[in-house]
Amino acid sequence: MIATTVILVPLLWFFGPDPSDMSFGAQVLIATLLGTGIPCWIIYHIRKKKTNISSFNLSIENRRIIPLIVLVAIPLNLGIAGPLVELVPMTDFFREMIREMVLEMASDQGLLMFIALVIAAPILEELIFRGIMLDGLLRIYSPTKAIVVSSLLFGLIHLNPAQFVGGALVGGFMGWVYVHTRSVLATILIHASFNLTAFAESYFIDVEEAIDMSYAEVLGGMTNYVLLIFGSIVVTLGCVFILHKEFEKSPLGLQA
Repeated sequence: MIATTVILVPLLWFFGPDPSDMSFGAQVLIATLLGTGIPCWIIYHIRKKKTNISSFNLSIENRRIIPLIVLVAIPLNLGIAGPLVELVPMTDFFREMIREMVLEMASDQGLLMFIALVIAAPILEELIFRGIMLDGLLRIYSPTKAIVVSSLLFGLIHLNPAQFVGGALVGGFMGWVYVHTRSVLATILIHASFNLTAFAESYFIDVEEAIDMSYAEVLGGMTNYVLLIFGSIVVTLGCVFILHKEFEKSPLGLQA
């Protein structure tokens, strides 16, 4: 995925239309389709050739889990991953890179950006990381080890400390859900909900002003900050507890 992004995307810019004539959302969508879609296609055909597996489980047998897995994505992003990112030491290079990326994304929250972040990226990345990678790891490692490895790789592929935290965190939750459901659709819904939360944030806050503020300041003070973290942990643990009970009723996958 990294190689595809580094090599093919610049080739498109060189031989294709002038990026300055395209919206940032269009650039992100094309980069997502190339940088993730091509590796997905290659890995899929490698798996098909080696294992003769040509399909993904795109159904959810126990539909009671759907609102729970979607709900968890919101506190995971806003109240857990968000505060943790502030604890990660970053160089000036990464800080400036993230700053520019966030400002660019906030400046173009149109339909193409929505398609790229909330539809294309979740589908393609989940086919790779849960449908192929985690599914393969589960054949040779314990569920716990397979989840840890796949979630860390999922965090690393985002290539910056801030997104590593959120990626590894939600990747671990998606891995746990996949182990018990074997459903790629379930993890696509979680991933899409997580990204939708980030996408929608710019409609409620002034991103250009908030980028230089602490998370507590963005939320209006330390009291709100603590309440958000506490509430997010309670909601997340509550949903995980109920999900665990649902998984016990219909154990489709391995026990992690």
